Amino acid sequence: MKTSKKTLTTVALLAVVVTLLSWSFSTRDRRSGDHSSPYEEDVYTDPQSSLKILTFIDNAGRKPNSIPGAEDVLIKKIPGDNNHLIMMVYYSKENYSAPSVTINNGYTITFKDDGKGYDEKAGDGLYTARVDADVKEFRKQAVDILKQMRDNGYKPYRYVNRELVYDPNVAATFDAQSFDANKAVSIAGVTNGVGLKTPNGQTAQMDLIGKNCVFITNLGVIEDSTRTYNYCTQKGNINGAWTFGTIMRQLASQSPGQIATDAALSDFVKKWLNTWLSTQIINGDTVQARSLMNTQILNPWLSKSKGAGNPKGQLDMRFAPFKLTAIANRFDLRAGNPDTSPREVCGEGRLIYCLINSNCTAALNMTIIFEYAVYKPNYICDTLLSWAQQWFNLKNLTIGSSTYNQALQAITDQFTLCGTNPLAPNQSSLAQLRTNEITLSPSPKLWELKEFHIDSTGDSLLQTTVGQAPADKYDSETINSNVQRMVSFVNQNAGAIVSHQYTVPAQWQGFGFLGAASHILQSPTGKPVPPLKPFHWDGTDSTNKPTFIKSDNARADFSLQTCNGCHAGETQTSFTHVDPVFFGTEATLSGFLTGVAGKGGAIDSDTTANSMGVKDPALRPSGKTPTIRSFNDINRRAQDLKAFVNTTCGSVLGISAQLMFQPVNMVD
Repeated sequence: MKTSKKTLTTVALLAVVVTLLSWSFSTRDRRSGDHSSPYEEDVYTDPQSSLKILTFIDNAGRKPNSIPGAEDVLIKKIPGDNNHLIMMVYYSKENYSAPSVTINNGYTITFKDDGKGYDEKAGDGLYTARVDADVKEFRKQAVDILKQMRDNGYKPYRYVNRELVYDPNVAATFDAQSFDANKAVSIAGVTNGVGLKTPNGQTAQMDLIGKNCVFITNLGVIEDSTRTYNYCTQKGNINGAWTFGTIMRQLASQSPGQIATDAALSDFVKKWLNTWLSTQIINGDTVQARSLMNTQILNPWLSKSKGAGNPKGQLDMRFAPFKLTAIANRFDLRAGNPDTSPREVCGEGRLIYCLINSNCTAALNMTIIFEYAVYKPNYICDTLLSWAQQWFNLKNLTIGSSTYNQALQAITDQFTLCGTNPLAPNQSSLAQLRTNEITLSPSPKLWELKEFHIDSTGDSLLQTTVGQAPADKYDSETINSNVQRMVSFVNQNAGAIVSHQYTVPAQWQGFGFLGAASHILQSPTGKPVPPLKPFHWDGTDSTNKPTFIKSDNARADFSLQTCNGCHAGETQTSFTHVDPVFFGTEATLSGFLTGVAGKGGAIDSDTTANSMGVKDPALRPSGKTPTIRSFNDINRRAQDLKAFVNTTCGSVLGISAQLMFQPVNMVD
């Protein structure tokens, strides 16, 4: 693995942490972050924005909705007690300072740092609790895992948030001698080895899990005639579970007992598409109308619908020009999306579609992603394990077979159907719908990313701000007040940004901050050669301190977590992570997802297999030695899923893994 010297140096400072089942609370930049809401009293509001829109964004600057990942987990024997262990969870002060940590992993456990009971010293960052354990069995398990890791030539590669790094601190260690002597020992290393197989077997299984259980593009699934519909050939099942029409009908329905009629469904879809036809002002940010919506989508669709005998102005879903390209399992988002989903969700499920042109000859550059939060009662370890196991079991079935597709639909029905979240508008589990397109753009052609939520009245999809992405004006890389405002946010919150424990607020310093849409304003891929470097977020150079982002890592992480940064230079992605394709062709994916460079001139700067290396597009820390960040996100998600189902709720390693887990803070 080729990883930059700077990355190796900074990663080595991290405390021992677990991966596979976990993520680290990264300490690559130790500047303290502002974890409180950055709202100021003089909050900017746009008189032209409706109250409906503002209700979607007024909580955007709230605190992250999860406990940060522990920097280490240690255990200690209790003399004479073979049924319990003392477990200590370590957080540095700048990362976590609340009086206790409570989780449910088989049972409710509260860790305290108050100097009472089993906790030896108040305020030292070691939160302590007594946990249930068969001490002899645990010792044997830890020693066996340690041996297996060493026999298999375990290398301490792990994911820090989304980036693959080499971290010698996450070594294959468990100090059995110190454990026997009743001393506290770290168990992060052995937690990392849960479910480990031989290197070759591990690679093959991760690939299988990735394709069957995590990111599904197989044509036997995506074009299953029982569940999808080909609008060009007018073949398939128009009422299939994964057709665009069925998905939209479920969103438009008021309740499971009031499924939307064809007329109501048409109105719902037209209201959404018509948002492109008028200029939108959201949070003070203006999004220009794209009138090509009429000629590219609405008019041909309405014409074909009328020709088939439908009432004038009513859309017939048989002519919906959208093709399913992928189904994605986002179990790694099980602590909730920072912008829209509460903490108590079991992750997300996603269905991705692309636009097909009106004469049925090609796919067009527009993708639509339905992103559902998975709501389950009793948000405890057993609930999460049951949900994860359903996805994981797909690896045992032949992908695209009737048995596989039936099992997958049984999973997707749990979040796509009306009634799966009774407390939400239209009882829908939709967290957000996002679009990414250039097809509808006037000249000059620009890719535009938008986000929509179901309106509180349930009668439409309402455009709102784009999660984690400031308005375009904050990224001009010039000396002005807007860039200074963006840079002040990054500099003041650098610690929180590099640890993915922040949310971009709707307003900042009294001005609208989140954008109504995101645009990719220059080439997304290619060599980072000035002045045409791949698109990314940055201020100016250090000659003007108020517009200079001080931390290299904070700049990169902030940029990566925006929609347009992730779809461009920070990942060498040519606009789409799932490429639009015509019927009969399996979708190709970005290098960020697969570890192999995608289309559009993407450059892989990593010489090893299965990892996409991306040079820092801002050429930090220097043009001669820019940091290289490596990605393979499907592998990361597969490892996380596999490790989770290989732990037992209430076990020592299961508790350790949950404590170390940190949710992804990106919308992608």
